Amino acid sequence: MKILATIAALCLVGGTAATQQRERVFPFEYQTVRLDNGFTAYLIKAGAPGQIAYYSIVRTGSRDEVEEGKSGFAHFFEHMMFRGTEKYPNYDAITSAMGADRNGFTSSDMTVYYLVTASEYLEQLIDLEADRFQNLRYSEPDFRTEAGAVLGEKMQSIMSPFNYLYERLSELAFDKHTYRHTTIGFERDVRAMPEGYEYSKSFYRRFYRPENVVLVLVGDFDHAEAERLLRAHYGSWQPGYVTPDIPVEPPQQGERRETITYPGRTLPTLTLNYKAPAWSATDRSAVALEVLGDLAFGSTSPLYQQLVIDERIVQGLGGFFELQRDPALATVYAAVLEEANVPRVEQLIAETIAAAKTQLPDAQRLADTKRARRYGFLMGLETAGSVASATISFVVNTGGIEAIDDYYTTLEALTPEDIRDAARRYLMNEAKTVMTMMQATGGDQ
Repeated sequence: MKILATIAALCLVGGTAATQQRERVFPFEYQTVRLDNGFTAYLIKAGAPGQIAYYSIVRTGSRDEVEEGKSGFAHFFEHMMFRGTEKYPNYDAITSAMGADRNGFTSSDMTVYYLVTASEYLEQLIDLEADRFQNLRYSEPDFRTEAGAVLGEKMQSIMSPFNYLYERLSELAFDKHTYRHTTIGFERDVRAMPEGYEYSKSFYRRFYRPENVVLVLVGDFDHAEAERLLRAHYGSWQPGYVTPDIPVEPPQQGERRETITYPGRTLPTLTLNYKAPAWSATDRSAVALEVLGDLAFGSTSPLYQQLVIDERIVQGLGGFFELQRDPALATVYAAVLEEANVPRVEQLIAETIAAAKTQLPDAQRLADTKRARRYGFLMGLETAGSVASATISFVVNTGGIEAIDDYYTTLEALTPEDIRDAARRYLMNEAKTVMTMMQATGGDQ
């Protein structure tokens, strides 16, 4: 009931002068533990009694793969982290005995490992996770076996129309930055991975260091005991994180356009892509751009109503304007039912963007959109796992969770003029990348 009351109070706040000050939005008290070696842990009491969620967030993803021929290694290494150690050689058996829900995932900016289990396993869990982050062991034959599994995953992924399009879009839109390759990596690099055993060990030594890992521990546990255990098990972890020299993407000069053919069944898919800024909790223009995606292309937008509901010529329309650690793409996509309608859909999207640069959005729609974003965040804080998951993007982009309140304070302060100015600043035709994907003849084979 306490969390529901907090949500109700926060969502009723209007655009008063009080909202211009930094507000408390994250509804849970937390303790921050920082070790001398740079390791940081956030201890949050939330969720169901008797349960804990243990999220180890490595601030390394495919963005950090700067060496030629080594794309996909962050994702590949995620697989290796489940291989065990000398002390705990069978990671799967131990976590299964706990009844733990555990997995990992990798993206452009992060690699995340999580476990959700009963609170009674806290001490064993801390020992287990600290051990694999410091003492991972695997043989070359095991490495080669996993490389084969990753290649299979790669080949399976490109059978997805979305993945097929996104891989080619990334190469077209970026010249220098490592966002040019997708998380799973270039096929040629994935095929070469079996020969990268020694490189994999150097990857572990460089990136899996205490300064580059943040733990978010949420649930029902004693904070003092958790801190004692964390200091005991992570305190001897030696620092040594090596910051990669990530190339800066030069300003795009001129529109880029390409039509690709998907070798299977797909609807014609149109994407218009613009260079976005890096994520920021306090930059009004950056946060305004994220909101612009909802206003102009979300499910409540006039264009969505026209194309999806009224005319029914588009199956799906949306704006992926969520920002990343480095400047990436703000993407408008449309899955069009008939190929003949693609030019018209593109024209209507272009007109919507042009209007956003000259016309102020409706103040009530803006207020509703801001409230929906805030409400969605708060309503997602239901379980220990969902609370930990909600902190991930803040940890990845800033190294901590303190920016949650800053972000939602900035969001609340946005004006219609901020939205219009963001459209003018970032949705520039001269730096646009348009990619259209069509189905090949005989694509239903």
